[in-house]
Amino acid sequence: MRIAILNYEDAVPTCVTGPADIWRGMIRMYPLLTGNKLKQEIRVEFVSLNHSTQHFYTTPAGSTQPVKLSTEEVFDLIIIPAMYFERIEAVITGEQTLIRWLQQQYTQGAELASICVGAFLLAATGLLEGKKITTNWLFAKPFRERFPNIELQDDKVIVDQGRLYSCGGAFSFTSFMIYLIEKFCGHEEATAASKILMINVHDLPQRTFSIFKFQYEHGDEVITRAQKYIEDKFQDTLTLEDIASHCSMSVRNLCRRFESATANTPFEYLQRVRIEAAKEMLERKQEGIEQVSLHCGYDDVNYFRKVFKRHVAMTPRAYQEKYGRKRAHIA
Repeated sequence: MRIAILNYEDAVPTCVTGPADIWRGMIRMYPLLTGNKLKQEIRVEFVSLNHSTQHFYTTPAGSTQPVKLSTEEVFDLIIIPAMYFERIEAVITGEQTLIRWLQQQYTQGAELASICVGAFLLAATGLLEGKKITTNWLFAKPFRERFPNIELQDDKVIVDQGRLYSCGGAFSFTSFMIYLIEKFCGHEEATAASKILMINVHDLPQRTFSIFKFQYEHGDEVITRAQKYIEDKFQDTLTLEDIASHCSMSVRNLCRRFESATANTPFEYLQRVRIEAAKEMLERKQEGIEQVSLHCGYDDVNYFRKVFKRHVAMTPRAYQEKYGRKRAHIA
């Protein structure tokens, strides 16, 4: 397996060397900890573009000798570090050759993973149109303005879109690398890496309602009251009339102000609260799907499955099987 970590101009150094240290630490220490060899050889390399020659060079981690890349070489995983936030526009404008290279690598089978505001560079490839991504919440507004056709989930620490991955704040790359190690190498390897490097094993979402953490900054106190009412009563059969009455306003005015403040209708907000609660139960507990459905305010389990799949892109059962297993504790 070949892993490329981009070392472009204006990349944050920690986001370049840190991921390499995590992968190399797992590679070196896994046999010592477990007594077993890794299932596959893993090579970690830094990739840089020489702007004067427009040639790409790779430098194996632990080496200082760059080697020119051939156009036929394809990596299995390419990690896109964050850039300094004040250089976002300059990087997107000045790294068009790099963007085209990422597009080509993806077309040839590579998988791409961005760290923090490296999401701007990943999004600039056009590969995420109609898909989801995350980035640092501080830069959610400029991201949405620049890439309106990408669903930004700035509440999430990690977003997995199949062959395209992203993580939020810059230093969340630690848990992000553990996630990718599990994805590409296996659960045992990820657990070993978390123990060796003392990094918490990923567990998403961290809190039941973390998705709404930054939706209270709109400054509309009445809508904040409506949000909290929905979050408190999501298990009940709520109507728009109930929410509007609680806030002493008309349904029409509620809907208008709610969507203006949160970018969600009250009904969408209720659904997202319920689905996040369902995800939490599926991850943490062993209840059946019917019990989870009832607990989260859905009397019709088939409707619950449909709504869950629409928001999460997998069925509740598939989600439980993927994320619900008991996590290993750090020794």
